[in-house]
Amino acid sequence: MSHNLVDLGRDGKLGIYAPDKSDTYSKMPGKHVRFAHTNVVHSPATPALSFSSFSPASSSSAPLTPLSYPMILPGPSPYARAFSQPKIVKSARVHALLQSSGPPLLNFDLRQPPSTITSHHKGISLRAFAEPATQPPLPSLVIIAPHLPWRLTVYPSHARTHGAYVTVEDVFRELYDMLRTNISAQEYHSLPSEVEKRKITAAYEQRYRCICGSREYEDEKRRGVRRVDFLMGQTRFMGLSPSESSPDVWLLHST
Repeated sequence: MSHNLVDLGRDGKLGIYAPDKSDTYSKMPGKHVRFAHTNVVHSPATPALSFSSFSPASSSSAPLTPLSYPMILPGPSPYARAFSQPKIVKSARVHALLQSSGPPLLNFDLRQPPSTITSHHKGISLRAFAEPATQPPLPSLVIIAPHLPWRLTVYPSHARTHGAYVTVEDVFRELYDMLRTNISAQEYHSLPSEVEKRKITAAYEQRYRCICGSREYEDEKRRGVRRVDFLMGQTRFMGLSPSESSPDVWLLHST
């Protein structure tokens, strides 16, 4: 049985893009692909954060108030043992919830907001989402992926009394928001092959066809290709690993 882990809020409309006559189309046989005239991030307005209760032992489904960031956490979660080890490390290590070394502890579709994250693992602490994404904590993370021509930089969403650092929650939130960015026709046509264009177009069509509501379906279709479509349907989050190019750059794994 899956347990909801996080309720980060959702306004039901995944974007604020209103098309006009200046929109550019890429025509393929029997298909029409829409692009934003300029790069636009279509993200829901950031609501007040809240976490849903997911403990199997809990009988209440009322949302819990999240930890305030200046508060000292009452203790590390069982998934953050590596963060409490006193030995000196030469490079940063990623949090257990973000690791790619084994089966992911969380179920996260990068096309969907973090409020949809679930897990089959019992006992994952809510505190884990407020813990540093890396050890030692970092003020920003750069994420790359094989099929993404962009570098995604994650920054802390909240200032803290003893310095700002990227949390696990920040990584999930920023990945979703940045991958919701529309692409331009120029970015689409700069792809090296027609095979890649067809795969991206297929990912775009699959994404909006999964939407149930007719209005939401038409809205998402009209808003066009997004960065997440460059993953070519491989949208299940499988973790982060250090890249070979730089110790400060992390490689996104998805399937």
